[in-house]
Order: sequence, then C-alpha cells, then structure tokens
Amino acid sequence: MAVNRNSIDMLHGSLWGKIIKFSIFYMMTAFLQHLYSAADVIIVGRYAGEKALAGVGTCTVLVKLWLNFILGLSAGSTIVMGQAIGSGQRDKISHAAHTAIGVAICGGILISFVCIFFANPLLGLIDVPEDVFDEAKDYLVVSAMGYIPSLVYNFGAGLLRAKGDTKRALYIVTASGLINVLLNLFFVCVCKMTAGGVALATVLSQVFTAVCILYILCHEEDETRLSLRKLRIHKEPFLKMLRLGIPSGIQSSVYSLSNMVVQSSVNTFGSAAIAGAAASTSITDFYNVVGSGMYQSAIVFTSQNFGAKKFDRIKQTVRVCFTYVILFWIAEIAITHFFGKTLISLYAPNDPEVVMMGLKKFRINGYFYGLAGVMNVMSGALRGMGASFMNMVTSIAGVCGIRILWVLTAFRAIGTFESLYWCYPLSWLGTFTLHFCMFLVLFQKHKKKNAIEGQGM
Repeated sequence: MAVNRNSIDMLHGSLWGKIIKFSIFYMMTAFLQHLYSAADVIIVGRYAGEKALAGVGTCTVLVKLWLNFILGLSAGSTIVMGQAIGSGQRDKISHAAHTAIGVAICGGILISFVCIFFANPLLGLIDVPEDVFDEAKDYLVVSAMGYIPSLVYNFGAGLLRAKGDTKRALYIVTASGLINVLLNLFFVCVCKMTAGGVALATVLSQVFTAVCILYILCHEEDETRLSLRKLRIHKEPFLKMLRLGIPSGIQSSVYSLSNMVVQSSVNTFGSAAIAGAAASTSITDFYNVVGSGMYQSAIVFTSQNFGAKKFDRIKQTVRVCFTYVILFWIAEIAITHFFGKTLISLYAPNDPEVVMMGLKKFRINGYFYGLAGVMNVMSGALRGMGASFMNMVTSIAGVCGIRILWVLTAFRAIGTFESLYWCYPLSWLGTFTLHFCMFLVLFQKHKKKNAIEGQGM
C-alpha cells in the first residue's frame, strides 16, 4: 500500500504511543459527537420542557436498534480493510472501499423507510407514555431522514481508521458539531420547535459530515481512493463484510433490544424518570468514549497484525488497551462521586425530581463503567482476529441474557428504580469473563496453527 502521511504503522515499533495516538483522536471525535448530542438534550430540556426531553430520551433505544445493526457492518468493513492492508493485498483495498460506501447507502435507505413508515408500532413496542408520544414520534421520524448521511460518514470514517487515520474525522465532527448546536438554538429557541427541531438540526449536520468524508475519500493518495462513478458492491469483500459484520450488527441490535426491555421498565416510572434516565445516559455516553476508543484500537491493531501473522503484537495490543482503560476508569469514578449531581442538574436545573432520578442511575453505572471498557477491548480483539460469530454468541449470552434475566427476576422482586440499573455492571462483568476465556483459547489456536504452517514452508 502506498505511504500516506495520515496513516500509522501498526506492524512495527512500540504500541504504547501508537495506540494512544490512534485512540486519542478517535476519542476526541467521539467526545465531540457526544458533547453535541448532550447539547441537544440540554437545549431541549431547558427550553422545551420535561415532556420533550422524555420524548427524545425514550427514542434513543429505537434509533440505536437500527443504526447499530448497519454500523455492525461498518465494523466488518474496517476489519476487511485492516486485514487487506496488513497482508499487502492492494487490489482488494479499493474493492473494500467502494463496497463499504455502497452498503452504507443501501442500509440507510432501508432503516429510514422502516422508521418513517412504522413509527407508531415501534414506539408502541416500548410502551411510550401517551403524554410524550407525539414528541417521541416527531423525533424518530425526523431523525430517520439522516440515517443515509450518518451511515456514509461512519463507514467512510471506518475506512480511514483501518489505516490509522483518525485525525480528519475529528476535524469533520468539530465543524459539524458547531453547526448542530447553532441549528439547535435556532430551531428550538427562535422557531419554537421541540424534539423535532433537535432532530432536524442533527440531520442537517449529518449531511455535512457525509459530504466531507466523501470528499476526503475521493481525494486520497493511496488505494483507498474512492470514485463515485465506480461505486458498487463487490461480491468477495461484501461477503466477507457480511461474515464479519452481521454478527456484530446482530449483537448490537440485540443489545438495543435488551435496552428496550430496560427502557420499557423505566417508562413505568413516569416522565420524570424517563427524563432523568436520558440525562444520565447522556453523561455516561462520555464515559463510553474511552471504551469505544480502545475497542476501535483493538479491532484495527489486531486485524492488521493478524493479517501480518504477528501474534505477539496482538497480545501486547490487548495489554496496552487494558492499561489505558483502567487509568481512565479511575478518573470516571472520581467524576461520578464528586460531580454527579452537578452534571445531572445541567439537564433539568429547575426540576429536582428529574435530577434525583437521573442521579440514581448515574451513580450505579458511573462507578462501574470501566467494566464496559475492558469488555469492549476483548470484543475488539476477537473481532480483529475474525471471530465475529463467536463474539456475537458470547456477547448476546452475557450482555443481553444477564440484563433480561435481571429485569424479569431481581427487578420484579425488588421493584425500585435503582435496582433496575444493576443489570448493566453485572452484564459487563459476565461478558468480559466470557470474552477473555474465548480470547485465550483462540489466540493459542491461531498461534499454534501459524507455527505449524511456518515449519511446513
């Protein structure tokens, strides 16, 4: 592959600096994305009221249900690209790039259609209260219009990440986020729109990100260069993306389904609980930035070194990512303990009930969010080694099985709002344990196989 000044050499040299260099730009990008999403929630909570905030919050699980499945294919495209780069297969790199963008467009069309034309039954699945139903529907339908540009951006950014380029995604998100915030203020404060106005601002900013990422890909200096005239879905990389990405997509979607079960239980506590939970989720999304950054690092560094058959660097990648997650976890615990109430109050400063309910969830999840980080590292390493199906099975069993079992048993027996949210740290711990055991077995299997093949040469 041709040398690109924005790429990182993942196959040689110390991993400590390279992983933090790769992940820090990704984390800054994700942080800004969450910051602008938090601005959406804060603006709608402060200027449109509790009902609008609840409408936005209760829709989040539905939006993620569809997006996560297609974004699972995005993870598949990143792995395919990373393995092609690691093995030096130049011809396959271009096919992977064009196929990824084609899949993004087709997937966006599909989920937009479903969310727009089946909004009522989808909201009915999670028992959205009548007093926030209209706000929730407006937010869901308008948000659906931005799925195509959102997926084009995410797939395109995934292609850049596969070769170690996370800087330019940060620049795009910085600009689009500022556009989003300004449009939020305009639609909500000037035009007096509520949840639908927040969604419209997000859609317009997503269009901006899609245009920017396509421009970058069309002007690359290496084999990842995109030609819009040549966009098509090539059979070989597409089938490999499906094999690697569908398990990830199914896993993410089932995560969302389990969260829908949790959200349905939250909805029984009323609009204040829904709004408080939405505020808490908005804050812990910032904590998730760390886990997501190390997850992406684990996928990309593992996939390239797996393609190059450098197994010792795979083990070192996991060790380095673990260390960084634990260091950030200490900071998350301190923030949760000392600034929890202050942060929740930003979303509903004049509603003590919303703050109280949000703080209950935030303290449980915030203290233990590092467990999600180490779980994500193991998940990324498994995917980078091509074990997407096995990773899907253990993730569904661990995350979804534990959450749903908890809701149906312990929560029903105890019945308190706080008891509901213990399902999250327990599911993270259980799934990490399963992933770790699987990684040890798979790593030794591939390392032994490679040694035997090397002796036979």
